[in-house]
Amino acid sequence: MSRFINNLKRRVAKEQKKIVLPESESRRVLQAAERVQAEGFARPILIGRPQSIVEVASEYQIDMDGIEIIDPETYPMMDNFCEYYAKRRAKKGMTLEEARKVLSENYIFFAACLVAFDIADGMVAGAVATSSEVIRAALQVIGPHPGLSTVSSSFIMITDKPQFGDDGIFVVGDCSVVIEPTPQQLADIAVSCVERARRTAQMLDPKVALLSYSTMGSGAGEEVDRVREAVRLLRDRNVDFEFDGEMQADAALVPRIARQKAPGSTVAGQANVLVFPNLVSGNICYKVLEHLAGATALGPLLQGLAKPVMDLSRGCTPEDITDVIAICCSDAIYMQAEKKRDIAFTSRFEKLDRRVAVENRNISIQFDPEKCKNCTLCRRRCADVMSMTGYYSLESTGDVPICVHCGQCSLTCMFGATTTVSQRDAIQKAIDDPKKIVIFQTAPAVRVALGDEFGLPFGSVVQGKMIAALRALGGDYVFDTNFGADLTIMEEASELLYRMHNKKELLPQFTSCCPSWVEFTEIFFPELIPHLSTAKSPISMLSPMIKTYFAKRMKIDPADIVTVCVTPCTSKKAEIARPERNAAGRYWKKPEIRDTDYCITTRELAKWIKDAQIDFNSLKDSDYDPIFGQSSGGGTIFGNSGGVMEAALRTLVYLQTGKPADEEFLHFEEVRGLEGVKEAALTLDNDIIRVVAISGLANARRFINLMEEKHSWKKYAFIEVMACPGGCIGGGGQPRTKLPQEIPAKRARIESLYGLDALKQIRASWENPEIQTLYTKFLGEPLSDLSESLLHTQYINKHYMLGQEDKVQPGVSH
Repeated sequence: MSRFINNLKRRVAKEQKKIVLPESESRRVLQAAERVQAEGFARPILIGRPQSIVEVASEYQIDMDGIEIIDPETYPMMDNFCEYYAKRRAKKGMTLEEARKVLSENYIFFAACLVAFDIADGMVAGAVATSSEVIRAALQVIGPHPGLSTVSSSFIMITDKPQFGDDGIFVVGDCSVVIEPTPQQLADIAVSCVERARRTAQMLDPKVALLSYSTMGSGAGEEVDRVREAVRLLRDRNVDFEFDGEMQADAALVPRIARQKAPGSTVAGQANVLVFPNLVSGNICYKVLEHLAGATALGPLLQGLAKPVMDLSRGCTPEDITDVIAICCSDAIYMQAEKKRDIAFTSRFEKLDRRVAVENRNISIQFDPEKCKNCTLCRRRCADVMSMTGYYSLESTGDVPICVHCGQCSLTCMFGATTTVSQRDAIQKAIDDPKKIVIFQTAPAVRVALGDEFGLPFGSVVQGKMIAALRALGGDYVFDTNFGADLTIMEEASELLYRMHNKKELLPQFTSCCPSWVEFTEIFFPELIPHLSTAKSPISMLSPMIKTYFAKRMKIDPADIVTVCVTPCTSKKAEIARPERNAAGRYWKKPEIRDTDYCITTRELAKWIKDAQIDFNSLKDSDYDPIFGQSSGGGTIFGNSGGVMEAALRTLVYLQTGKPADEEFLHFEEVRGLEGVKEAALTLDNDIIRVVAISGLANARRFINLMEEKHSWKKYAFIEVMACPGGCIGGGGQPRTKLPQEIPAKRARIESLYGLDALKQIRASWENPEIQTLYTKFLGEPLSDLSESLLHTQYINKHYMLGQEDKVQPGVSH
């Protein structure tokens, strides 16, 4: 927990919030105030008679230097406080004299007035007083948060199980205030717990499970009904976070069980916020986690109030009080920022009419304003081709740009203002470490674009030289991502066949190989998440195979393997960083092991080769290493728009009929080319299968909106979406070309990949002998339990990122 709290203290230290401590004759409170003053992350205010406080401090040798003390008897605002408090309690018959008596004698009520009048930013109490007294003072003086009628509590549970929750962290509630919550109170508790998750635990995507002894109707009873009603109320509120219930704890936490008990749920198996049906279950559970599972419990933390007030356990230590003060500061910062946003909004980003807004914490893209020439190319590509800029409001998002990491802005920037975030130094460090085994895998579209950077004609196939260059740079092994593409097809085609036969309501199935498209869905169209294939992208399939199957065969410690993907795609940098991309770590029960460690783009690899002074064009061709070096033509064409679909259909035919695909499926012309939306229909066992291949997110947005308008989803079985125009061959990490040459370059790359496909003896993924060996010796079969664990994933509803204005259209005032 120390790291968690230390990070929190660093975040709040800049603001120097004033936190009032009314129990100022308590030794523990004074020691906490001394620590806060020394650490400098907040300014403590003590309430009481200065002489009495100084006497206690002297007795325990506590340094009070610089700490503010307020004496209610002499405080000049006392009359104002009394009038304010009496007015708030007038309906209860409180007089001005009675108000003065309460505020003079009960320092918690006086301290609450300091917060109500914005003299202090928050209050921490409860080391001496009861929780009920702290809550009563807060409610009577400050009141509940607008829109909520329930004051509750939560705990932040910090575990050593990063595969669960948010990297091992959970927010749980209510465990100490509301004994038998009504459905309305349960809904309020869920909303407050989400705020706690965002403010204090820094969770980007709170996923709330409303717990019970039943999962999605498996049980019955009064308590189950209360939870179901709370879920209904949350739906009616149109809250900006993902939630589901009723749900048993194992379904909420364990992906394998979630798929069995709650298929289709976007919360089950991924929950990081747990709402208990009553105080009894919540209190027991958090204490069991704390004492049997070794979790750290931070709390109870009050929530649901209009301003920050924190309750303490009466057994708290000075360290506990210090930690809670830091949390109170965090609440104050967030709540005050919300209030400011309601008053006025000024964006951090300048010249937004000329360029794309890039967050400085973006994992894939970075922006240098000194190099920007305001040419508008990046903005036009983002707005017109990708339908991102203009489709959200910075005011609504809290001045946080929405980005799906496609990198098209960096591809169009000819001045070096927008570039990719490089991990090359970290890769070089791994290469220089004699203990590390560095393994590169290369995506299909890289081999037909890398030559552009070395003066070769567009579309030149430089596969052999690329492999040789990676070995020269220090790679111990080089594998083909095309093998991962074949593996993706085996799983994705099997999943499609299963849906066609058993889960027709989940048709059409959308491809999920493109991480920018996946993020786009999660943010703008979360209702389509159940339709996304759960099969991972080729890179995210091959990497865990390297760190499990390959590591076992070669007797290599997976912790010593460093995997690097070479891609045409900047969004892979974001994909490999997703928390759930540690399937190999879960397999070995070493969650710190990531599936893919680093990512470099085609442009980055070219620059690295040049910096290393390698004569690329003179390199002797090299071959991929065995085990993951063989691939089908279907794997090769993954780099083209329509390629994933064509490859999947080649294998789907075999899975359905037991016969190899004929020419109709081996040269599926209808889904090839640069056209943004390509529809086709084909017959398989007397069934007509309608398919669509889309490239460019603006095209995807228009297609989805049209299908929703016409209610015509069900006529399609399979839809492929690639974010970048033309597919991966036009990825954001590919070599830059001047605009007149962009289309010819893409066409040349497309034709080269189809040319490689035509030369292959193996055209369909199921025919790949290395794939067959992998299933025979390790995975078993597609969609097996081990395949599900290592090769499949779940997605996150990120619609909340858009804020309240979630239907923004370009040119429309908002």
